[in-house]
Amino acid sequence: MPDSLLPPPGTLRLIRAVPNPNGASGAELFLFVGDATGTPVTHIAADSDVTLPPPRTDLAQNPFQLRVLHINDLHGHLSAFTRQGDSPIFSKIAWRIRDVRRTRQDNPNAAVLALSAGDDLVGAVFDELLGDVPQDFQTHAGYRLYSAAGIDAATFGNHDLDLGTHQLALGVQHDANFPLLAANLVGSRWLAGTYYPAALFVLKGVRVGVIGLTTPTAIKPQCDPGLHVINPVQVAHHILPAIRPLCDVVIILSHLGYSLGSGSATVTEAGDVELARSLPPNAAHLIVGGHTHHVLNEQGLSAGNIENQVPIVQAGSLGHFLGEVDITVRRSAAVTHARLTPVQNLPADAEFEQAHVQPLVQMVRPLFERRLGPVASHPDLHTDSVRNFFAAGESAFANFIADALVTRCRASGHNVDFAVVDTSCVRCGLPAGGELTFGDWFNVMPFADTIRICWLTGSQLGQLLADNARRADRPGEPHTERGFLHFSRQLRYTIHLTEQRAAAFAADILVNGIPLEKQLDRAFLMACTSFVRKPAAGWEASVRRRFELADMRAMPRLETNLYVRDELLTFIRENGGVTAETGARRDGRLQIV
Repeated sequence: MPDSLLPPPGTLRLIRAVPNPNGASGAELFLFVGDATGTPVTHIAADSDVTLPPPRTDLAQNPFQLRVLHINDLHGHLSAFTRQGDSPIFSKIAWRIRDVRRTRQDNPNAAVLALSAGDDLVGAVFDELLGDVPQDFQTHAGYRLYSAAGIDAATFGNHDLDLGTHQLALGVQHDANFPLLAANLVGSRWLAGTYYPAALFVLKGVRVGVIGLTTPTAIKPQCDPGLHVINPVQVAHHILPAIRPLCDVVIILSHLGYSLGSGSATVTEAGDVELARSLPPNAAHLIVGGHTHHVLNEQGLSAGNIENQVPIVQAGSLGHFLGEVDITVRRSAAVTHARLTPVQNLPADAEFEQAHVQPLVQMVRPLFERRLGPVASHPDLHTDSVRNFFAAGESAFANFIADALVTRCRASGHNVDFAVVDTSCVRCGLPAGGELTFGDWFNVMPFADTIRICWLTGSQLGQLLADNARRADRPGEPHTERGFLHFSRQLRYTIHLTEQRAAAFAADILVNGIPLEKQLDRAFLMACTSFVRKPAAGWEASVRRRFELADMRAMPRLETNLYVRDELLTFIRENGGVTAETGARRDGRLQIV
């Protein structure tokens, strides 16, 4: 939208828009336009063609029931790809959305609203259809299917931005027949005009406001320097007082994460719990959340998920669940039921699968099956080994990845001294002894992690290695994600476990064959991934009082914007597979005693 049509600070413009034609039956859609981040909104300026109905007066005797269907964090898992073929995921969600709508479309006191709480990208081979540059764009597979299935609105998650705001903007413009909502996202050169702070749906005379909020956490560096994510609590308090009088129901569509105490993903400034606690009475009726992949209210609305009289819902991740919430509107509105429906138990919509999903599958299947070379038969490459023993000692698979990162960094002009990797960059193993395909490697690294380069001294490296010794998996103890690092071949050392984890230490440290104690003042360049150690946040919080931990986040850094997966694929293609000859072997660089 041209700047000349944007309202001044403190004002939001209300415009009429076209709802998703496959969405809520008979819905009217209005969008709020403007910036709610800087100052409180004190005025709503409605366009001349905007007329909102008054509150319905018949609901005390004949209550209205709004069914909210919600998904979050699908990460592109629209269909499950395997070597044996594909099986439906989103077609089952589409079946349920359509089925619920069919049963309510003729009822004047019932309506259905379908929402996505973000992270609809990054994690499946369909991501490749978005392309890296505008001329490579084909489609946003998620938004295309959401439009066809009848999603009514969505918000952005942090990973939706990972592949570039320029590509995301193309996806919104070409494939989203529903509004994207993010009240606390500002300044993007590419996304400007493609999203709104909030929407207002009129569903059979009932006015439903939806406000979008996205997390300020883990936003990957962009070629979009103006992009900022503002404190979500501040923005919610700016916008809610102005919008609330226009609505019978207010829903906050959030990708903030469940709470600041969540360990499954980093939450900063506020999660849904903290947001709900901050709200004045009756400001919002429901928070539909995402980001932390919480499975909430599986068997019905839990009292533990009602904060300050605001129910919080979230539907796990990767399409495992579809959330369903009933909001009953009388003189006032309240959530009267919530649950999760396991998607695996739903039938697939055969017509939807054939008409909408399979054309996308056919676009990516050749890419998924592209052959890259042989895979060594080393046991460290098996998925079982990755999941059970990756942090228990030297790993041929970790060696391969770390050494390849050094090679690719140097090829790109970053003369790193060594690289480190942890389990955050691998999700599974490889077909050991078989033939590697693009799909196999995508399953190993479905994420959009980039290469980060950190500066540290020899003394700091010694501290990092001592810290790493305390993170190794130990015999007889449960294995959990502790952020254990594997180093490239430039570094060799021994870990002494000792009887107590807190007393474990590193010794016999050599960097390029020279003892580390002779290089304590030297500056080193270390390559790692942009997501390194983030899954270990829960464990770190549990032990921080017992012993000191090294904080990699405090190291000076350079974000290269080189995708880890793409650089590894280049290395594999250039070197002919994942074999002992290309680096998939143990060489004694790590000893654990």
